[in-house]
Amino acid sequence: MKKIMLIVPSLARGGVERVVSVLSKEFNQSYQVFVVIYHGPVEYKTYGKLINLETPTGSFIRKIMNNFDRIIKLKRLINETGPDYIISFMGNLQPILTFSPLIVSVHSNPDYFPKFYRKLFLKTIYKLPTVKKVITVSRGIEKKLNSNYGLKKTKTIYNPIDLKLIKQKMLARRPVDFDYILAVGRLSREKCLDILINAFVKSKIKNKLKLIILGEGKERKNLKQLINKLDATEQVLLFGKVDNPFIYMKYAKFFVLASKSEGLGLVIIEALACGTPVIATNCDSGPSEIINHEKNGLLVPVEDEDALRRGMEKLFYNVKLYQKLKENAAGSVKKFDIRNTNKDWIKLFQDMDNSP
Repeated sequence: MKKIMLIVPSLARGGVERVVSVLSKEFNQSYQVFVVIYHGPVEYKTYGKLINLETPTGSFIRKIMNNFDRIIKLKRLINETGPDYIISFMGNLQPILTFSPLIVSVHSNPDYFPKFYRKLFLKTIYKLPTVKKVITVSRGIEKKLNSNYGLKKTKTIYNPIDLKLIKQKMLARRPVDFDYILAVGRLSREKCLDILINAFVKSKIKNKLKLIILGEGKERKNLKQLINKLDATEQVLLFGKVDNPFIYMKYAKFFVLASKSEGLGLVIIEALACGTPVIATNCDSGPSEIINHEKNGLLVPVEDEDALRRGMEKLFYNVKLYQKLKENAAGSVKKFDIRNTNKDWIKLFQDMDNSP
């Protein structure tokens, strides 16, 4: 049985980490799987063998030392386990510097990477011969890597969802006893949740339902202050992390993503899989590859508070449009199921095996 090593900094709740969990489950059926993390927490179940390098983040000196510690520990682990395929998700510097043949996965719009990162990684390190393939999670990202950074050894494989698992999670009890719309994601500036909150509070629907936001992050304090300033503590609810976001997606009137940048937008796919229409900003990459405007969702301009407000009002009051989007939602994302995207990974492995 061939071996696959999946490397990710941690398994904290997040889109990339959820992808690693789903992939480990699917790969474990045909391969011997090793999931390697640099540190905790572990908030997602993985399949195969989980290995923690125990190199936690900390002070500036600790971060520098981690580079050496992780490279040494990874190289030793690779030599001991002998994986046939290594896939690195986030924190790609240390795995690449083991100089072992590997695949790296890019989950974000590269134009938003720090300047030094673009020069060091995209224009230099990712072009090393040991980097066999750069996997992107959307065609928008792949196009940017090709045209803006001269990276040619790229391939798009969409982030997977586990439809079977989602259906099981949707059997849970309704989480709240009131009507609401939903946003899910890290509480960070690029998610533009302040724009969403302002748009919602200024909308005609604020007294018809509530806005629930799931997730944690550095912007919690600022968002809380904004909600207080707008006197919207009864309408806008920050619920933090939850174990089962899918049940919230199922019962939401609709789902909203207000980001100015996305790689793909996994939460959009998940919300649609739950049968819930979506309003999303039309980022450079991601949402437009999922949403067919006015077929399974609505696309609105990025960082446009008024357009977002109008979109929410349109979806709430236009009953005919709403029903159409809801009927099309679940069926529109079947191609993202792990049983379909796994075929792309198998094809990639086969091509690598047959390459000189």
